[in-house]
Amino acid sequence: MNKRYCDNYRGWLHKAMGMLCIIALSLAVVGCNADEEDSIKENPYLGGREPLTVKLLSETPDPETAGPGTEVTFKASGLAKYFHKDENKFDFDFYISDELCEIATATDSTLTIVVPENVSSGTTYLVLENQIFYGPYFNVSGSVSVDQGFEYYKTGPSFGSIFACVPWAGNTQQTTEFYLCGDFKQSKNSAYSGLLMINNEKGLINFGTANKFALKYGIYGRIRVEDGNTISSYLAKLSGMDYWKADKESPKALLYGWFNDYERWSSLTLDGFNFRNVLLVNNNMTVITEKKKLPNPDGNLKEISVPVFNGGTDMLNEIIRAFSTTDGKIIAVTNSRWHVHIDYENTTCSTDGKAIIPAEVYTKIKSVMRMDQKGALDLEYRRSSVSPEEEALPGADGEIKDACMTNDESIIIVGDLTAFDGKAVNNIVKLDKDGVVDDAFSANVGAGADGEITKITYTSYLDENGISQERIVLVGGFTAFNGKSVPGLAVLNVDGTFDSGFELKNMEGGRPNFAKIVDLTPNSYVHKPHLVISGTFNKYAGITRQGFLILDMKGNAIQEFNVPGRFYGELYDAQYSLTSDYANGLLLTGDFTSFDGKRMNNIVMLKVDVKNVEKEETEEQP
Repeated sequence: MNKRYCDNYRGWLHKAMGMLCIIALSLAVVGCNADEEDSIKENPYLGGREPLTVKLLSETPDPETAGPGTEVTFKASGLAKYFHKDENKFDFDFYISDELCEIATATDSTLTIVVPENVSSGTTYLVLENQIFYGPYFNVSGSVSVDQGFEYYKTGPSFGSIFACVPWAGNTQQTTEFYLCGDFKQSKNSAYSGLLMINNEKGLINFGTANKFALKYGIYGRIRVEDGNTISSYLAKLSGMDYWKADKESPKALLYGWFNDYERWSSLTLDGFNFRNVLLVNNNMTVITEKKKLPNPDGNLKEISVPVFNGGTDMLNEIIRAFSTTDGKIIAVTNSRWHVHIDYENTTCSTDGKAIIPAEVYTKIKSVMRMDQKGALDLEYRRSSVSPEEEALPGADGEIKDACMTNDESIIIVGDLTAFDGKAVNNIVKLDKDGVVDDAFSANVGAGADGEITKITYTSYLDENGISQERIVLVGGFTAFNGKSVPGLAVLNVDGTFDSGFELKNMEGGRPNFAKIVDLTPNSYVHKPHLVISGTFNKYAGITRQGFLILDMKGNAIQEFNVPGRFYGELYDAQYSLTSDYANGLLLTGDFTSFDGKRMNNIVMLKVDVKNVEKEETEEQP
């Protein structure tokens, strides 16, 4: 047998063996399939638990809204299997806004429950055998509700937040109008931004209103900031407004935030002129101007109109807060290191006078500065005694987040701070009217906050006995203040001591992000100050309160005031207002998308019926 024959034989043998293996494997698979067919002739799920046929229908309950203790009937289906009529026992539980409800009666198609004594509006659901069946949103009736007549909440300003809501200086007991400050646009199709005016009836007030709102453009939407070789773009904003205290007959307004153009001065009126994060304007919000004679390239003097106010800060940092004083000064709080103003004596203009080449003067500052009503830096306030023209006092070690001014024109500053003017602080410090650290306040706050303080609000109000009171409210990422455990919120007297009458209850699920005291009846003989809070929490004192609270000045969440449902977002301001039908109201502004089951656009008016809660609050007194 030759070699070629042997090789052919071995190849044939290998192919034959491969075919036999394939055939054997195929027979094995067929056999397995046959066994498998025999094995599933019976239903493997036979005898298992039947699926639940219960449904909680989305139909409107009867009554549609109700208060605690009221019986409400919901539409359902398939309930008959899961209750024992003779024993009045039920295999399921029913909840409103996560609060367990007493079940009064049930049929196969209806379920009657009793609204709990403490509950907020929210989603209803039934729980059976660890399964959840959702029903309709239920509105718990009380003394607080969304003012449907104030329809501006449905649209609101476009593309941005509302950082401040400032009552118009001309408001009376019969009128309430407000300026809104923020980084918003008026609407999607408008370039106007930053400042709006609204009233309690219609919402948005038309531009060009005499003595109130004569603007055309507002602030320019974006600012360009050069830092060395880096050019960055930021969204311009107005953070707030303070009325000019030195002239109450025809009050001017102090605007502040992060902006370098206003009413298109830099682009349309006077090229080359930039505002610097703060501006004093007329009482109709227009720029205050004066005539200046500036040299043009031909050597001739050209008379042009320029803004009277031209001071501020460099554009790397915003002005966080600015306050006017009774003696005609401006105090600004900022993380900026430079005061900037234009020296008109050395400024030139173009041939046609439509542009200037500003001679800008930079002076070092730190944390807090004082200016006059033209924006010039006050070299007698918080300056070095050796070289006041060149050096400021040390100011803050850390980042300033917020500030407020009290009745005596002291400034309280908060943030992520470890020292101020070389003195150790724990995220809060107070400066007296002359800008000097208040050591007595520092002693009273003691250990201060164990985390950063992000917001501070100050309120001067009359209590229920007509006695004048002052309080500051702190909010932030702290868990203790001066050794006392608190969930990121503290209510203090202006001397830094705790308000002994206020006791915050246990807060679960998150933290506050805003808190402010508002008098809900400022036009009444009996005043009703309350603390308005927003946040990420979902329970207060063991009761579901999802993101929004109205507390009395003892820290109680009176049921009648806390019926609104879930709040999504963050408040930046809360103001007393008349409602659309001229009753007591509360205007809320900020950055929020949902409130009490309704879509929101950063603003909402609440109706507040204080009379309904007077009896309940009296019963809460110890």
